[in-house]
Amino acid sequence: MEKISIVKDKPRYNNPDGRKRKPKKFKILRNILAAFFVTLFFSGVIVCAGAAYYGWTIISKAPPIHPELIIDTLDVSSQIYDDEGNLFDEIYFDENRKIVTYEQLPDNLKNAFIAVEDKTFWEHKGFNFKRIFGALYDAYKGGRIGGTSTISQQLARNIFLPEIKEERSIERKITEMYYASVIENKLSKEEILTAYLNTIYLGYNCYGVDTASRKYFSKEVEELSLEQCAALAALPQAPGEYALLVSEEGENTTKISKGLYINDTSAERRNMILDLMVEQDMVTQEEADEAKKPAEDFIDPGKNSVFAESAFKDYLISVVIKDLAKEYDISEEEAEQRVYTKGLKIYSTLDTQAQSVINKEFKDDDNFPSAENDAHIEAAMVICDIETGQVKAMVGGRSGKGQKLFNRATSPRQPGSSIKPISVYGPALQKSFEYALTGQKFPFVETGYEKQGKKGYGDYITASSQVIDERMVVKGEVWPQNFSRSYTGKQTLRSALQLSLNTCAVKLLTQVGIDYSMEKVHDFGITTVIDDIEEPYNDVNLAALGLGAMTEGVTPLDMAAAYAAFPRGGVRYSPVCYTKVEDSEGNIILEGKPEQVQALDEGVAWIMTDLLKSNVSKGIADKARIEGEEPGGKTGTTNDAYDIWFDGFTPKCSAALWIGTDENITMYTESSTAAALWSRIMSQVDIAIGGEYRQMPTSVIKKNGEYYTKGTEPKDKKDKLNDNTLNADNP
Repeated sequence: MEKISIVKDKPRYNNPDGRKRKPKKFKILRNILAAFFVTLFFSGVIVCAGAAYYGWTIISKAPPIHPELIIDTLDVSSQIYDDEGNLFDEIYFDENRKIVTYEQLPDNLKNAFIAVEDKTFWEHKGFNFKRIFGALYDAYKGGRIGGTSTISQQLARNIFLPEIKEERSIERKITEMYYASVIENKLSKEEILTAYLNTIYLGYNCYGVDTASRKYFSKEVEELSLEQCAALAALPQAPGEYALLVSEEGENTTKISKGLYINDTSAERRNMILDLMVEQDMVTQEEADEAKKPAEDFIDPGKNSVFAESAFKDYLISVVIKDLAKEYDISEEEAEQRVYTKGLKIYSTLDTQAQSVINKEFKDDDNFPSAENDAHIEAAMVICDIETGQVKAMVGGRSGKGQKLFNRATSPRQPGSSIKPISVYGPALQKSFEYALTGQKFPFVETGYEKQGKKGYGDYITASSQVIDERMVVKGEVWPQNFSRSYTGKQTLRSALQLSLNTCAVKLLTQVGIDYSMEKVHDFGITTVIDDIEEPYNDVNLAALGLGAMTEGVTPLDMAAAYAAFPRGGVRYSPVCYTKVEDSEGNIILEGKPEQVQALDEGVAWIMTDLLKSNVSKGIADKARIEGEEPGGKTGTTNDAYDIWFDGFTPKCSAALWIGTDENITMYTESSTAAALWSRIMSQVDIAIGGEYRQMPTSVIKKNGEYYTKGTEPKDKKDKLNDNTLNADNP
C-alpha cells in the first residue's frame, strides 16, 4: 500500500514570535511615509531657518530707533492769539500738531480708538498673532498683506517708516513688527497710546487729536463728548475721505460758509465704533444710542478754522523770525524753523473786530471806484493803537486766498499829498520852534522861484504864516501845478493845508530845506525813502518831499504809524505786532516793545493835530468825518489818479488807507473816495471810537484865533486867517 504523506504549506510570514509578517508593499509605503515626514520636517526647519534668516536680514538693515524721544522730536504747530488771548490761527511747515498729555485725553477718546483699532492693546506685546495669520491667509488668496497693525505698529509705521508706510510688502511689515516690539520694550502702554494719539493724521491738515479737536469742534481735547470722540476715531482709516470738514460740496456735506462744508461720510463707521464700545463694555447701550447723531449736530469749527488774515499773519511771522534771530544770535533760517516747528505761543496785537470790519468793507465793490479798461481795484489798510503803537488790523488786498500773498500794506506806493504833514508842514513848525528856543529868527531865503520871497511869513513859520498860492517857475518850467490848474492868492499855512495847494507846500519846503525835511521823514519812520544822492533815482528833491512823487513811495504800515505821532505828542512808535512770544513750556522768549523817536515837539504835534482835524472839519477831507468824533487826517492823489489815500486818526487809533491798481491804471475818482471809505470803516471799529485828545500843552498859546508854540506867536497886529471856500485836492 502506497504511503501517503501530508505536507503542510510553508508559512507565508516567518516571524519568530509567530506573528504574520506584513506584506512587502506596506513596508514600502511605510518607508515612503517616513521619508516624507522626515523630509517635510527638515524642509520645515530649512524654510523656517530661511524665513528667520530673511527676517533677520531685514531687521539688521533697519536703522536703530529711540521711541522714548518720539514726543520730543515731533514738529509742533505754533499758535497765534489775538489781543484778547483767543487762538485765531496756527502755523506749521507740514504737520499741524499740538501735544497733549495722557491725563488730558478723555477716557472715551482713548477707548474709542482702542475699540476700533486694537481691542487687545492692553494685553499684546506689540502685535497680534491671530490678526497676522488671518491677514497672511488673506494675502495668500489676494496677494496683499493688510489689516494686521496694532496701535503700536501704526505708531512705528507713522513715526519711523513714513517714506514707505503706504507699501504693502512683507519687508515693511517685518520692520514694522520689529519696531513695534522695540516700542513696547521702551515705553509703557500709556506712553504708546499718548504718542499715537498725538501723531495720528485725522484729515483737514490735523495731526494729533488736540489739533483736530480745536479745528473740528472749537474745543480743547479734554472737553470732547462721546460722539466727538467716536468721530475722531473713525478718521484714521481714510482721513482724506472721512475728514469732518472739507472745502468742496459733496454727497454727504452740509454747507457752513463759502468754501467750508461739514462732511458726514464717516457716519456709518462712527456708529460702528460706538457699537464696538458697547460690546467691549466701554459705554452703555443707552450712551451709544444717544451719541449716534448727524455730524452737523456736533461739529463747530468756529472762527479758528475760517479766520486767518494772510497780510497780518505773514507780517507778524516775518517780524517774529527777525526778532528771534537778533535776540538769540541765530540765522533767520534757524529762527524760522523754531517758529514753525517748536510749538511757540505768539500773542499778537490783532483786534479781530477791526480786522473783520475792513475785510467786510473791502468785499463791497460799491466802496470802490472804476478804472480804465475795467481794471481790478485793489486796496490796503492798517490801523494802529495811538498809545501803544500796536498794529490792530492789517489787510493787504481785496482779492486772493491763502498765505504769503502780495501784501500791499507793507509795499510802497506813491503817497501824493498825504506825505505833506510829515515832510513839509510838521517840519516847518518844528524848525521854527527850534529857532525860537535859541532866540533866533527863522532864516528865510530867497529862492527866485516866485514873487513872495521872504515876505509874509512873519518871524517864524506858523499856522498863520502867509503863503501865497502863485505861479512858480523852477528850472525854467512852470511848476508845480495845483489840482485845479489855477491859483488862489493869499493863504495861510492852515488854509494851504486844507486846500492841499501844491505851490504852497513847495514854497514851505524851500524854506525848511531838503535836508531838514529828510531828517524829519526818517524820524517819522518812513522806511522806504531813498536819501542817497549817489543813487540815480532818489528822494532828495522838492518833487518827492513836497508833492509825494517819491522813487519807491510809502507803505500804509509806515503811514499809519507816522500819523499816530501827531495825537501822541510827537512821539513816533515803531509798529508792534506782538506783545510776547512764549516757548512750548510757557517761558517768555520775546517781548514786543516799540522803539520811540521824538519826531516833533509836544506843542508842535498838538498844533499839527489841530490842523489835521480842521482839514476834516473844514477842508477837502470832509468825507472823512465821523459822527460824534473829531478825526483828523490828510488826503493824497497821485498823477493820473493811479493812487488815492487817506491817512488820519481819531483820539484812539491812527489808520492809513490806500486804493489803486497793481498796474498803475488811471481810476475815475478823487481822494474823497478814500476819505469816505476810511470814515465808513473807522466808524465801525470799536477801538477807534470814543476817547479824548491830549490837553493843549502849556507850551502852546492861542492868539488871534490861532495856535502857536511859545515864542513863535506874532508880535505885531492881529493876524487875520484866510477862510477860503475849500473844494479841491491836489496830487
